[in-house]
Amino acid sequence: MSFTDSEKRILEHFVTSCDDRIYAIKHTVPPEVFGALGSYFSRNPKDFREHLLDAIKGQIEEEEIEAAEKNLEWLINGNFKSPTDAISSGISKSQEFFRKWYGKYSHKSIANTVWIPMVGTNVSQLFAKELAYDQLAFFIEQSTRYVKWNLDKMFCDSNIMKSNLRDIYLSSLRTSVEAYDRLSEIAVDFYKEKNPFDEWLNEQSEELKNSSKKFKENTYNRLIRGAALDVSRFLLPQACLTNIAWILDARSTEFDIAAWKGHPLKEIRESAELIEKHAGQIAPSLLKYTELNDYYADKLNNYNKIFEIGWSKKSSFGKGVDIISHDENSLDKTIAHLMKRHNFGGTFKQRYYEAKELSFKSQINLLRRMTEKRNAFDEWVEMDEDFDLMKITFEIRTDIGAIRDWRRHQKWDRGEPLYTLDNGYYKPFMIEEMGDEANDLFDKVMETAHNTEQKIKNVFPFQSQYVIPMAAMHSITMSAGLDQLQYMLWTRSTPQGNFSYREDAFNIAEKVVKVHPWLLGYKSYPEEKEFLEVYKEAPLKNLLKLQTGRTALHV
Repeated sequence: MSFTDSEKRILEHFVTSCDDRIYAIKHTVPPEVFGALGSYFSRNPKDFREHLLDAIKGQIEEEEIEAAEKNLEWLINGNFKSPTDAISSGISKSQEFFRKWYGKYSHKSIANTVWIPMVGTNVSQLFAKELAYDQLAFFIEQSTRYVKWNLDKMFCDSNIMKSNLRDIYLSSLRTSVEAYDRLSEIAVDFYKEKNPFDEWLNEQSEELKNSSKKFKENTYNRLIRGAALDVSRFLLPQACLTNIAWILDARSTEFDIAAWKGHPLKEIRESAELIEKHAGQIAPSLLKYTELNDYYADKLNNYNKIFEIGWSKKSSFGKGVDIISHDENSLDKTIAHLMKRHNFGGTFKQRYYEAKELSFKSQINLLRRMTEKRNAFDEWVEMDEDFDLMKITFEIRTDIGAIRDWRRHQKWDRGEPLYTLDNGYYKPFMIEEMGDEANDLFDKVMETAHNTEQKIKNVFPFQSQYVIPMAAMHSITMSAGLDQLQYMLWTRSTPQGNFSYREDAFNIAEKVVKVHPWLLGYKSYPEEKEFLEVYKEAPLKNLLKLQTGRTALHV
């Protein structure tokens, strides 16, 4: 490629290099135009920068339209309001291209290159749950550890508000929030008593000890408050409003809109309309197939209850993990996948027979050599996905608050039922230590919410989930490869994390190592020992890693 000096001066507004074969696209190129020009690669040998110049000139797909020479002039001279205006003539032509080709001849992949940034304010936890199930949605959400909720930050479903269930719904939310406020105060006093400022400060870094008095006190109070809210969050109902920012490709956004338009919750249906309205301003010609999808709506509405079981068959359960499926030959197959990846040619079948010929000691030595240079910042066992080719499926039984965090591991395949208090609830162990008032508050919220759920469920089964507190027991089934597993366990075993999902992480690790002891270098699991002892004495240290430390406020 060879560009004139004038063309280079134009292009520098939109790309990071006019010469290098790899370069970045600046934010002055709208996402939809980026998708349009990128899509030309499948049918045109030109470079992206050449297509960009064509767009500025008003020349798209070799089809001449009136040249916009004025765009070139003011870009060259630097006299402009925004460089983005220079490709305004290309946008309409790009949209014509999309309308013609999008969805035809497998060209839906065009929309995968257009990522749409979105923000949702004052959406319920049920909206956040629905969004999390899109495996390509990357999001950041308001934290229950750093933000305190009140009655004004509760979602009020319009169907319930128009019914005779309005008062009992609002009363249940009020009970939850008032108990949440009081338990937060009790928990703050509890943690301050267990961790006096001077004793806490003595365990901190020298840098913090040498900081100003105000900074030290603010840090202490912030950590105490965070630990307290980690406890009181169990009382928050799913109606509590949150703010969430996410990015999602146009293709997935289109799919979600069409599916959500048939969602049983009005909040989600209205959200679909708003997403369509505003995402459509970013990629107007890509959000093409957004009409209500009856097939997926049928799924979201539980297929008119054809799979529903009788209430009498439901029962409460406690925390725990159950392995659903795993491969008993996982070690041989993992070694075979790695041997295939790191050799020239060959098939998996060939490498599998070769791997089976190796002794257990030789196999573990290969894994030890493979991971010997791995440190705390190396998140993945492999840059590729050979280690992830071995799958495992398990069910986590825990509280909704913890599952809220497990669900965020979007590369996992996940499945779960609707929320209910019929499963019972999880009471954190420190509630007992906080005294009778804390215990009574906790139990009262669960009793009130359960009674309210049962009354609302008869009329509005899906809306009854809004009153369910985070403490309600729930289950989620998750399936992924062994690399995803070790990454997730390292992430969720951090001492600074919420104690509930951290307990889950160790429960998962124990159950997984019992069926795959080689992950820690064992030929068979030492049943006579506690898991932490098994982990501490593991012959293979750098494959499956957990964070077993503790802090003053987190155990």
